Order: sequence, then C-alpha cells, then structure tokens
Amino acid sequence: MNYQIVLKDIEPIHVAYMKYVGVVTEANKVFPHVFKAIMGKTNGAPLFNYLSLNKETKIGEMELCVPTNATPTGNGIETKQLPRIKAICVTHIGPYETLSLAYECINDFAKQNKFILVPPFREVFIKGPGMLLKGNPSKYITEIQFPIMEE
Repeated sequence: MNYQIVLKDIEPIHVAYMKYVGVVTEANKVFPHVFKAIMGKTNGAPLFNYLSLNKETKIGEMELCVPTNATPTGNGIETKQLPRIKAICVTHIGPYETLSLAYECINDFAKQNKFILVPPFREVFIKGPGMLLKGNPSKYITEIQFPIMEE
C-alpha cells in the first residue's frame, strides 16, 4: 500500500471515554457503551487512544474515546481533554487486519527522519462499521496518529 505521511499539530480534543484492558480486537464490543452514555452526541470521529500494546499477545491498555461536549450518563464513562500533540499521521484505507502496514510505514519514516515515537498513539476511525451494519471493510478509513519528539 502506498501511504502518504503527514506531520500534523493536532489540537486538544474533549472526549467521553472508557478505559479498556484486553484483546485489542475485542474493544469494539464494549465501545458502544461510550456512544450510549452520550446519547450519540458526537462532534468528531471516534478514536482509540493506546496507552500500551503487547504486539505478541495483542493485549492493550486503551481509552475508547468519542469527541463530545455532552456529559456522559453511564458506568465507567468519564470525560477528559486529550492534549495537543505533534504527530506522524498516516491514513489507512482498508480492513483493520492490514493496519500493521501503516504502522510499519510510520516506524520507517520515524527512523529515517530521527523522530522518537512517544505513546500514547491514536487510531481515529473516520469511516468504519456502523452500530448495526458492518459495511465494506475495504472502504474503512482509519488515521493513525503517533506523537513524536525529535532526537
């Protein structure tokens, strides 16, 4: 896949979120709780904020986030401001199973340009499965945002 890398300054984002620790591919099963807690009142693309990830076991510590100004009503759903970040960003079009290709691209770019990748990193779901219909995975659009520091 031919990725275009963009360096971006990303403004702070106010989100409703829930903490999740477990198999990354299972997070989508509990993610709807965040939407329900804010009654669907979003003002941006939902995202996963990865605090840590074990590549071998696929176990991650994450915050499942939805940009909103609404006050959540639900167990374990809180609000916070995600900080401003300078990030290497790559837009991936296709199924989630091939996201690793985009991460490889980010890693290569960071090494070549002497950037240090600084977690937490974000996966922003610009277009993905709906709450009821799965949609076409080949048309999913996910932006990966990896904060950086220069060496």
